[in-house]
Amino acid sequence: MTRFPNVGRLDYSDYWKARGFELQSKLREREVLMLKLIPAGARVLDVGCGNSRLPVELKEKGCTVAVADISPIVLDAFHKRGISAITMDLDAITETKEIGSYDYIIMSEVLEHTRNPEEILKTLSAHTTHFMLTVPNTAFYKFRLALFFGGHAIKQWAHHPSEHLRFWSHSDFKDWLRGLGFIIEYTRASNGFASRRTSFFKDLWPNLFGHQIVYLCKVPAS
Repeated sequence: MTRFPNVGRLDYSDYWKARGFELQSKLREREVLMLKLIPAGARVLDVGCGNSRLPVELKEKGCTVAVADISPIVLDAFHKRGISAITMDLDAITETKEIGSYDYIIMSEVLEHTRNPEEILKTLSAHTTHFMLTVPNTAFYKFRLALFFGGHAIKQWAHHPSEHLRFWSHSDFKDWLRGLGFIIEYTRASNGFASRRTSFFKDLWPNLFGHQIVYLCKVPAS
């Protein structure tokens, strides 16, 4: 049986047309953590928001919120909820105009899909004081076991490996952020190897037991 039953280049407008756009009914685990970290009154831009409920919850918290996405279906849905919407193609990030100024720019499970993450963060750095980032941890124990016992490379996509262009372990991602000059103020695994009795594992050893990890980074003064 093939591991790639739906091979093809993912077009997000076609994706939402086929799936039917519907806002998530509740926050994902990583979004719950981000909502707590961002204070009321903050100016926030959620880049690559998709059908996330986080922009709506942030607005209800008292934040000034905008979203950016490549799909007009996504942008129209948030615009109808009174949230400012910006058309943004991350592959051509330098061509985006009128981005605005924010206290926090969120990119949740986005950077791993891009071919130019360094350029994206460098460009957006001029528009924020903090980044709130999440990426999947390539060194998560389930991925290690799949490679060791099954011989399969890390599978973190739905349709085709081209969906994920970059892969970082937790340790790698921290080093990468520091190499770009960002100051890591907070990091925590939002999920992973955890139950009532084992939740401390992902906090003590996030590089092994953390799956999706949240990073709060400060942009250094220029």
